[in-house]
Amino acid sequence: MKRMFVRALGLALSGMVFLSAGAAEQPLFTSEMEQAGLVSIGNTQRIHRAIDKARAGEEVTVAFIGGSITEGALAVPQETGCYAALAAQHFAARFMPDAQQLRYINAGISGTPSLLGVTRSYDDVIAHAPDVVFVEFAVNDANDADAQMAYESLVRRLLESESQPAVVLIFTVLHNGYTAQPHMQKIGAHYDLGMISVSDAITPQLKTGNMKWEDYSSDYAHPNNEGHAFIARMIDRLYAAAADTPAQPHTIPQEPVCSADLARLVNLRKGDPAIVSEGSFPSAAGRCYTYNKGWRHWGNRGGSEPFVFTTNASVITLVNRQENNKKCGSAEVYVDGVLRTTLRGHDEKAWGYPVTQLLRIGKGPHTIEIRMAEGDEDKDFILLDVGLGGD
Repeated sequence: MKRMFVRALGLALSGMVFLSAGAAEQPLFTSEMEQAGLVSIGNTQRIHRAIDKARAGEEVTVAFIGGSITEGALAVPQETGCYAALAAQHFAARFMPDAQQLRYINAGISGTPSLLGVTRSYDDVIAHAPDVVFVEFAVNDANDADAQMAYESLVRRLLESESQPAVVLIFTVLHNGYTAQPHMQKIGAHYDLGMISVSDAITPQLKTGNMKWEDYSSDYAHPNNEGHAFIARMIDRLYAAAADTPAQPHTIPQEPVCSADLARLVNLRKGDPAIVSEGSFPSAAGRCYTYNKGWRHWGNRGGSEPFVFTTNASVITLVNRQENNKKCGSAEVYVDGVLRTTLRGHDEKAWGYPVTQLLRIGKGPHTIEIRMAEGDEDKDFILLDVGLGGD
């Protein structure tokens, strides 16, 4: 299944009018709720730059990175009914004389946190030189220090990237009320970013009984079609407010509010001189969502030689494919000869998605070895990515 797509987005204007007309008859998600969900317009310099390009008929790239809500879970059809696709349509309808000049990137991957987001951010988002990026991980991230570091690293990495995109944060919420919005909003305020909160919009209505959770979602997390459309309308409200707010110079704060150890993360690539040996993990197709390259241990080919690389990084991320397949085994990670963690390639609840681990190893230089766990040499394992960060 295709999990990320980049294309010129044509407007389905008749469908948008139909949705608006239906909402006008019996508004469940009201204009007042849209306004309640607009946490902050933020500094508008960067989004004004995107709007000016759009109005001038130039190509504009709008990107979305996040978890399953961004990917479009429960939207029907998923690729065009998700909030991201609808919000991209709103941008084109509001600012572009030719919708074909809009490039739309959906880099959502189900079940993944911002730690994986920052690790894959270059290939999936930054490499496309986006003008606007929306970030949605509020129901996938924990609240601990490492989660906060990963999220702020992603935000800062996007802001510091060459195309200097406008960055907008989206805070979603679970049925039980969980959201990582508190620390994410603190980070967003530090960088003076636009912010939208589903929780702020719907929680008061849920508490008063004006709406039920089922009006927004048919499970514990994911918006139904009406919920996706509502998030897109909140984004459109931010577009309008930003366009009406004069641009002021935007400066990225020199110091992070939490920490940003992965803001300048570098991904290890095939042929990198830091790779001492691929061992029994030759480079191969990754075939896992947006990952199409990596290193693979083939159990039926034998061999137990480790994948070895050197680094001066103090923080690394390790991404592997996890499957519900007993032919897949585990790999162990050694730092300077000491076992530090195990990467599991098999889990009964997995569906073939990427999982990531953070490893703090202190200042280098270091030698990292990844080898199949004892007894798993005859099983398969796919290493999708290695990210190197820290001072």
